[in-house]
Amino acid sequence: MPHWTVDEPTSIDFEDVTALQVRLIDGTVAVLATDDMPSVVVSDIRGRPLQVSYDDGTLTIGYEALSWERLLDWLKPVHDMAAVTVTVPADCPIQLGVVSASAVVCGLSAGAAVKGVSSEITLDGVTGDVLADTISGALEGRDVDGAVRFKSVSGDLTLAGGWLTRLEADNINGQIAADVGLAAAGAMRISTISGDVTLRLPADSDAMVRLHSTSGNVRSEFGSLRPVMSPGSHTVSGNLGGGSGNVSVNSVSGAVTLLRRPGRRTTPRAEPPRAEAGMESETR
Repeated sequence: MPHWTVDEPTSIDFEDVTALQVRLIDGTVAVLATDDMPSVVVSDIRGRPLQVSYDDGTLTIGYEALSWERLLDWLKPVHDMAAVTVTVPADCPIQLGVVSASAVVCGLSAGAAVKGVSSEITLDGVTGDVLADTISGALEGRDVDGAVRFKSVSGDLTLAGGWLTRLEADNINGQIAADVGLAAAGAMRISTISGDVTLRLPADSDAMVRLHSTSGNVRSEFGSLRPVMSPGSHTVSGNLGGGSGNVSVNSVSGAVTLLRRPGRRTTPRAEPPRAEAGMESETR
């Protein structure tokens, strides 16, 4: 198995990459889709050297003792920094873990699994299943098509554009904002404690909707949704169109807002893949 210890700026090319695993502490990492030869470019590095290995198509970049399973427990004061750019085929599945490094993933069609402690993670033009887990790090997505599962303590989730078959978000006090299209029979399930939730859906969306906050304000711009009178809570519910999909938002003290985007739903770039069984919402 080829292996490199990288302690200075360098570039490595590969014949093919069928899976990518990245573990970084501080710095930056960009994972970009390419039609050319896959490569790793390290433009800056400080602290411990990076370990790069290539095994039967799987490219792994990271540090010793920094595992995927224990990444969110990594709170040690360290000074390991690297600036890394990785190019891979668009259909390459990736597993990206960052402690405080910022990350960008662009143009991939096989989704992504990402973890971060206090990192800012940006997804641009990604299609497929996205699984994201952070502590205080934010996840931003632009033109993400497919299914998104987001879990965080205080990290924000922002989605703009894209065509979702499913959105599941569990948060304590982070903000959640999504301006997206919901695929036919798609579902959204969002749960927060004190974080505000703002959704914006096309005017011709088709879904059963229930928006609830125990003490926060609940507001909808869709005329077909009506307040439900209940002591000690605020709820708005009803159907958009025929109600084939499902939108469910529950918060304890956060405000919940559903905005109406004029015009028709945009067509996805490609038919989004079906969500995995493990991502199916329990609210349906």
